[in-house]
Amino acid sequence: MKPVKILFINSSPNINGNTATLMHWVEKGVNQANASTEWIDLKGKDIHYCLGCNTCLKTGKCVQEDYIQILKEKIHASDGVVLGSPVYEGHPCAQMKTVMDRFALFCLYMGIFDDKWSVGVSTSGIAPTARTAKDCSEIFGKRSGIITSKTVKMKTGYFNLDQQSCPKLYLKAYKTGEKLVSDILANPMFSPGLLKSKWIAFLRKNFLKKLILKNPDIFAGVIEEWKRKHWL
Repeated sequence: MKPVKILFINSSPNINGNTATLMHWVEKGVNQANASTEWIDLKGKDIHYCLGCNTCLKTGKCVQEDYIQILKEKIHASDGVVLGSPVYEGHPCAQMKTVMDRFALFCLYMGIFDDKWSVGVSTSGIAPTARTAKDCSEIFGKRSGIITSKTVKMKTGYFNLDQQSCPKLYLKAYKTGEKLVSDILANPMFSPGLLKSKWIAFLRKNFLKKLILKNPDIFAGVIEEWKRKHWL
């Protein structure tokens, strides 16, 4: 059996903050399940904003040459991805949002990460966290789970996560890592986290296909990818 490999992508500007701590707890569960891991901090990486030029749809490639190409290959070489982001104004931080924007059309039209399983990790002060974790995970494959935490207490203010003071959260994160590996190995057909990916697949088949075939010049790169995947 091929060893399972999980890629951890931490987008927090504070690379040793609470988001990273929670991700490391997930990583312990992954390691316990005998999977290998690789860690990437997006801070300082050469990643440009999406230009909105839609060249990727025509050629199958992005016109910008930066760290996104390296990140894409690392994701392809992995079986699953754990995405971490703090919540800024109710959304993923700018570093994660930029990566999501750069991959958005590739994922929607070409399903480049459809075979991956993912976990979303998010932390905040008092803001809701679940939506950010789901948004981060769902663009990078089939969502296995999410793990989140708020890090403010009324009496003491902001605090740092640690295993001793947050044993239940630690255990939940640990089990989230174990479940990710289990989902990769079992590849279940039915799971609450699969609803978004199944909806996207339905959208491609019943709506985007018509758009693509009626505009072959605009979607030449998409058509080639669909042929490679035997979708056409």
